[in-house]
Amino acid sequence: MNDLLHTPLYSIPECARYLGLPVSTARGWIAAPGSDSEHGSRPLVHPAGSDPTALSFTNLIELFFLSSLRQNHKAPTDELLKSISARQSRGNSLDCREITGVDFCYKRVEYDDGGAPVRFYPFTRGFGREDPKLVVIDPAVSFGRPVIAGSGVRTGVVARRIKGGELIPDVADDYLLETTQIEEAVRYELAL
Repeated sequence: MNDLLHTPLYSIPECARYLGLPVSTARGWIAAPGSDSEHGSRPLVHPAGSDPTALSFTNLIELFFLSSLRQNHKAPTDELLKSISARQSRGNSLDCREITGVDFCYKRVEYDDGGAPVRFYPFTRGFGREDPKLVVIDPAVSFGRPVIAGSGVRTGVVARRIKGGELIPDVADDYLLETTQIEEAVRYELAL
């Protein structure tokens, strides 16, 4: 599983979409060849692979934590860099639990026994709310795409069926799911 956490699975636009971030913000936080010297600032997230546009699940979680810090605490880039540099010098990735002490953010991420993030429950009703955990991103399920928790059914597939005119109860019956699960999947996809 640990290899899967660091396998490039996502593009920068995908990560930005899953997190509700502007693509330009996500790109600005990603290390690119020569980004230190070209722009005079240090990148906040280092892609797991050699391709600077291909991100891992761990990178997705790092972007989520950065977004959380910026949106809720208006943390300046200098503070973010200091926190990230301290963790990276110890060989660790960014972890909101140690930086902010704010539980709304890290409650959206599940960790394995070794402390590695393994599942992410994105916000479906707006950033920072105590949303139900009905949508999950897990690198071991459906190639790391958002799915309805416990089912493996992609949220995008469900949303396309509803947009195509099918009724929520019918789609729920097809997948043996509750209508609330289908509604949350559609809510998440429509917010993206």
